[in-house]
Amino acid sequence: MSKSRLMFALLGLLATGTAFAMPSMKPMGSPPPGCHAGMHQRAFRHFMVPMVLPLAEMRSYSLHLSDRQVSVLAVWHNRHMRVAVPLMKRLRNDKRALRKALLQGAAQGTVHDILNRLDHDHARLLDLEVAQVRIVRKTLSADQWHKLIDMYRHMPPMRFMMMHH
Repeated sequence: MSKSRLMFALLGLLATGTAFAMPSMKPMGSPPPGCHAGMHQRAFRHFMVPMVLPLAEMRSYSLHLSDRQVSVLAVWHNRHMRVAVPLMKRLRNDKRALRKALLQGAAQGTVHDILNRLDHDHARLLDLEVAQVRIVRKTLSADQWHKLIDMYRHMPPMRFMMMHH
């Protein structure tokens, strides 16, 4: 797989919506009886995870990354995409299965099983998103990190969203 295809696959992490999950405006109480609460509450307690790895790779020249730094990021990217891509595919399939099960009146146990798989996979995906921030921060110098964060903060939201399509 080419580097650009891998980058687009990583950017696809956002396609599941977990990276754009906004925090709840009110504290979440206990869910109503019969509701599934697992990951749904976890996702809403976290702000958007900044996708800094693709930005660091795209801006490696202006960040003055060394060959070693570029290599570390690329190796991490490749290894974790082997986990993330099948995970995203499974999430899409389970979302379709949930929709189908609900529309066809599937048993509560069936719906609950699908929701549990979705929760588990969303949590794994969120962990990967957090890990990509940590590896970038660990790999870059303090000055490079601050420059990257400044780039991230000044990137127009629509342009960043367009990177994902």
